[in-house]
Amino acid sequence: MDVDKIPDVPDPQKLDVKDNVWKNLFDIILGTTISILLTFGTTALVQRFETAKDRKMTAMMVMSNINSFADCLENNAIRMGWNDTLATYLLSIPVDSIDLVNPDTLRYCVNNVAAFYTLSHDKSTESIFSNSTDTWKNIDNFEFIENVGNCFAAMNSMEEIYNNFSDTPDRIRERVIQNLEAYPGNSPVSKVLHDKEYRDFLAHIHGQSEYYLYLAEYIRWENSKNMKLMNITEKEVKRFGENRKKKKETGEEAPNQNSFYTPFINPDSLPALKDWIKM
Repeated sequence: MDVDKIPDVPDPQKLDVKDNVWKNLFDIILGTTISILLTFGTTALVQRFETAKDRKMTAMMVMSNINSFADCLENNAIRMGWNDTLATYLLSIPVDSIDLVNPDTLRYCVNNVAAFYTLSHDKSTESIFSNSTDTWKNIDNFEFIENVGNCFAAMNSMEEIYNNFSDTPDRIRERVIQNLEAYPGNSPVSKVLHDKEYRDFLAHIHGQSEYYLYLAEYIRWENSKNMKLMNITEKEVKRFGENRKKKKETGEEAPNQNSFYTPFINPDSLPALKDWIKM
């Protein structure tokens, strides 16, 4: 081989140790930084998702509670139709003929004409929503919080109005019974039915029933605003309420009181007291 024809080969570059260390260090820092950003970014996304989920759950719980109250008030108002009919029968009896009615029939009617269903709502949901700052921070919708507060205030007022009316006949009857001689009639029940305030109460049952139906629809209207503010449909709220109700129902029957019945002790079967004490 002709030595002169061998091409010049450049000398291999010498390894710069210092430059390589800095390159590796940069790669490590860059990789660590990306890893941290990915970790915190993923965590932030998960937290945002969980916060949105908790926000929706809280809103659903509150709105379901309001809807349940409206349903209860409406059902009670509808059931008052029976009380209204019975009151109409009683008021149709001429005052001077009250004592001519069969005493048992009169007693049944007067005792049951004001037998109304109770009205109350779950105060725990209201308390959690009203007193928990975490809930307020989580909702992050001041208009929704304000409107829900108005709904709960209205519900408390409606409950008070309903219960005050329901308690009225007991108060009147107590007044009459405490001073029977002051009222006409041959029996305590007859005397109660002779009382003008009691008769006015019976005449107002129909109007109260209509009023409660209106209040139930009003609170639903207010709750519809809450649903729009949280972008949740009424169907979702109803489904949520139905699922909560199903969870409360375990499917097991309640304890039967008769199962705990035991016969009374027969005195004749007992030993002498002094012998029993020694046992």
